[in-house]
Parts: sequence; C-alpha cells; structure tokens
Amino acid sequence: RQSARKQVLDQIAAASTWELPQDMLRKQARRTLQRRMMEMKNAGMTDEQIAGRRRLLEQDVIKSTADALKEHFVLQKIAEVEKIEIEQDDIDAEVERIAEQSGESYRRVKARLEKEELMEAVAADLLERKALDLILSNATYEEYELKSEEQQGEVATIEAQAAPQSE
Repeated sequence: RQSARKQVLDQIAAASTWELPQDMLRKQARRTLQRRMMEMKNAGMTDEQIAGRRRLLEQDVIKSTADALKEHFVLQKIAEVEKIEIEQDDIDAEVERIAEQSGESYRRVKARLEKEELMEAVAADLLERKALDLILSNATYEEYELKSEEQQGEVATIEAQAAPQSE
C-alpha cells in the first residue's frame, strides 16, 4: 500500500508541470527548513551536527517543498471535485491516534494542536489522505516480481543468524 501511495504521489509530481509562485515557494521552503532543523534539535542532535546537515537540507528543501505543494493542490482539487469532506469525528479520531502514538492524553494533544494552530493542518492532511485513498481504491494494480536489487532498506532481508545456535 505504501508503494502504491508513493507511485501515485510520484505520478502527481511528474504530471504537475506548472510553476509555483516563487515567493510562496521560498516562504514555505523556509518554514520547512526551520521545522526540519527543530525536529533534529528535538531528536538530540548538536548544533554542529545540524549545521553540517543544513547545506544538504537547503539543497533538497526547495524541490521537496515544490513537490509537496503540488501534491497538496492536486489532492485538494480531487477532494473538492469528489465532494470529500472531513467531519469533526474524523479530526477527533486523528487526534486520538496521535495521542496513542505519542503516549500523551487526548486532551493534551488536542490542546497542543489548538495552541500551535495546527488543527487546520490536521484536517487538511486528513482530506488529502482521503483523496489519496479514493485514488488507490479506483486504481488498477499490476503485480510483478520484486528483484533483489530493487529492494530497498525497508524490505531487504538478512540471511545471517542473530545468535549462534547451541549444539
């Protein structure tokens, strides 16, 4: 399913040949870069480690932000055309999922999302997910054998033993 989602999003990115307004793209890219740097800091990285990765992030952030914005606009339009809507129950269920995942209470997560003005972002993410799910439910799938050189880190296998066998 993840592979199918990635393929659909790759198709959207490839088909989206229009140009985004540069001021909007730069503004969003700056936000994305700041968020990624904050995530690294929260993950315990030192300022030196973050500075070392900043140049790589800066190179990647414009393209990844442009792709993400194009995906957002296309999925929002699909949701509009297909009359997909997000109900309060959907948002509550998503907040509950986030709370379970983070080990925090529902009330704490909801309060934090509201304080940081992220509830609208949660709703937008849910709408995009529903639009993508609609695409996937109507897609035609072809099965093919995955060759070992096509496997990536998440799917790779290991043939070594974790612990030696006792005889």
